[in-house]
Amino acid sequence: MDILDIHTHRMPVELGQAIQNCQPAEFDPLAGAYYSVGIHPWYLTRENLDRQWEMLLAAIQCPQVLAIGEAGLDKLVRADYMLQQEVFEKQAMLAHEMKYPLVIHAVRSANEIICLRKKMKPSNPWIIHGFRGKKELALQYIREGIYVSLGEKYQEEVLWGIPLEYLFLETDESMIDIHCLYERAALLLEIPLCKLMQQVRQNINNVFFRQ
Repeated sequence: MDILDIHTHRMPVELGQAIQNCQPAEFDPLAGAYYSVGIHPWYLTRENLDRQWEMLLAAIQCPQVLAIGEAGLDKLVRADYMLQQEVFEKQAMLAHEMKYPLVIHAVRSANEIICLRKKMKPSNPWIIHGFRGKKELALQYIREGIYVSLGEKYQEEVLWGIPLEYLFLETDESMIDIHCLYERAALLLEIPLCKLMQQVRQNINNVFFRQ
């Protein structure tokens, strides 16, 4: 296991170094690759829900799937918000029952996500991917035991302000090399690159490869 990038929509340069995200209908695993699979709020309709759910249940039987997601809530898209909440909670319950980490897409929905976390009290890890908010919001998530993953664009105060035990890095849809993100983060934190990589690898092991 040598994963550095916990969330990408691109084919990794080297299989096994990233967790590739895909929709249930796109899931077609390659040997040696790792995946997260989930129903994204952008592509959710009442008409396609049953079919997407069936494909998600089938996909998570594959041992190469390490997480459910990205699931989540987005107040800036047209998809019915009540339906988004229903399906997010359903995926959160599935991840909890199956003991999968939950990778979360969150846009202007922190209160709802935190409320659900408090209500469910899940034993599985939750990760907010592609976090671009303020340090205060990141710390609010962390106080609830939720991890934060940073991509190419983020507020530097977030990196400085959060415990490294709750940090992940990702490329998401960017073409940037994941190693560049680690180098930049280590420079901003003023710590050796090897120390940062060691900590994030430990986080990955704790979250995605739990016994």
